[in-house]
Order: sequence, then structure tokens, then C-alpha cells
Amino acid sequence: MTEKNERSAWLQEDLFSIRMRAFSGERHLSGGEDLVGRGALAERLLALTEQGLNSTRNPDRIPPSLNIRIEPVEKDSVVRGTLLPVHCLESSSHQETVSFVSAAMETIGRREAIDPVPLWSHFRRLIEGSEEGLSGASFLFPGGERWIPEGRGVRVTHFGILPSIRQSLLEEANQHPSGSGRRFIDALQIASKIQSFPSSLLEICISDNPEYTTGYMAIRHFGYLRLPHIKSAGDPSGGRLILFSKELDKEGQNEVVSFLSRTPVLFTERSQLFSPSTGKTLLGKLLQRGDTTHGKPGIS
Repeated sequence: MTEKNERSAWLQEDLFSIRMRAFSGERHLSGGEDLVGRGALAERLLALTEQGLNSTRNPDRIPPSLNIRIEPVEKDSVVRGTLLPVHCLESSSHQETVSFVSAAMETIGRREAIDPVPLWSHFRRLIEGSEEGLSGASFLFPGGERWIPEGRGVRVTHFGILPSIRQSLLEEANQHPSGSGRRFIDALQIASKIQSFPSSLLEICISDNPEYTTGYMAIRHFGYLRLPHIKSAGDPSGGRLILFSKELDKEGQNEVVSFLSRTPVLFTERSQLFSPSTGKTLLGKLLQRGDTTHGKPGIS
């Protein structure tokens, strides 16, 4: 079945949001989700269950608790999206990656005429472990004001991807420095949903998994940028920060929280995985607002 036919067939089926969380006591172990048609529901349910039961964050193999939630989704409420292009930084050390992030933030500051100092300050908080207690993303506005929705941050949920796109990304990622497995695909979907909100400018994410040392930046008019060695192995620090291109009033804040946490987005198109690039090359593309030849993020 072609992707075009798959899209049509997928949107004609009854759709369901399926979300899984695995935990042991108060400790979060794993999470995952998808938007699926009725015919694929059992298969994805099994896959997410296996993911929760076999989390790498549970080395003692203590049987975890699983919360699984399945909800029907109104077809008219589904937003169709395009996954961001994927770039990769060539880096061999933590210091090299952090130096690139600093330069990238300065470049974006010049490009967008905003002060990069508050962004850099909050990034340092992420990698220094000062964000403990947050379970979701915090927001940063151009004037330097930070907002933590509900005191714990907003979780980005209700997204999914066509099975053929998931499979093609898995196959390509196995031969590509973007990484392999579900982590990359989940992160790409989250980043793509965030960047499809009109005033979202930049997101930076560092996993709080102590053994996962790759983070990413997602930047409007550029794409998803993989950042290896963003922290040292064994470091539980992490978090998610979203920078907006303008201040948001109360209505705008409610709108973005509702979109990120409740609006279902199904990714029916994808963009290119680019070869790894040096920091200098990537900074040049950032200043020029990236490469739009190979598609750009968007929703319809």
C-alpha cells in the first residue's frame, strides 16, 4: 500500500489514542503512545506493553506497574502533520557539544533579534540537574520570563505516526547517526508537534534517563538537531524547555497548553535525514534558516 493510500485508509478507520506509562513505586520507567486505527490497536498495545515491561531503567527486573489508557479520537479533531527534517551534530565530547549549543543560541538570538542569555541560563539549569520535580516542559518568552504550567510543566501527548513512516524511519535510523529504535521516533514526533505551534521558536530536550546521553534541539525554519554527548553517562539530569517567538497572554498560554497536551496530531508525511555535519556547517544553516528544499514542518 502506498503512503497516500495508507493515509486515506487510516483516516477512514475508527482512531484511538493509546498511552502507556510504566513505573515502580514513585519511579518512572518508561512511557509511549500512538494514534492508531482499530485494526492496528492490538499490535500497538502489545508493543507498548512489551516496552514498559522491558525498560532499561529497570535493571533489577522488578515487575513494574503499567498504566495503559485507550481513548477514541474524533476524526474531525485530528491534525495532520509533517515530521521535521533531521540533522546531526558531529561531536566527540561533552564540551564540544555544549560549546556548539552556546554558539547556536547566540546565532538564533541574532537571527530572531532576541537576547540569548536567558535561554543559555536555563539550558545550564537543565544539564546541571536543577530541574528536578518537573514532569513536563517549561516555557521561556523573548523577554526572559519563564513559565512552568501547573507548577510541574506540560507533557506533550496525543500524537501518532503512520506505520509505513515509522518503519521507514526505523530502517533508515539503523544506518544513520540519528540513532535507532523508538526513542528517536518518539522524540522526533514530540519535537515536530511542538514546532508546529505557530509561535514556538526553539525546543531543547535532555533525557533524564541516566544512560541516554543524546539530546536534541528543534528549531523553527531548520528542523530537529541531534546533540550527542549532551551529558555524561550515569547523569540523571534532564528536562524540556520551549522558547516562544513572542509573549503569550493568558488566552495564548491556555491555547498552547491545550494544543500540546490534548490536540491529536497524526504525522502523515516526513522529511529528510541529513548526513552528520560539523558545528560550523550547522551554524551557517541556522543563520540562513536552514534548508527548505527538502520540506519543512507544518500541519494541516
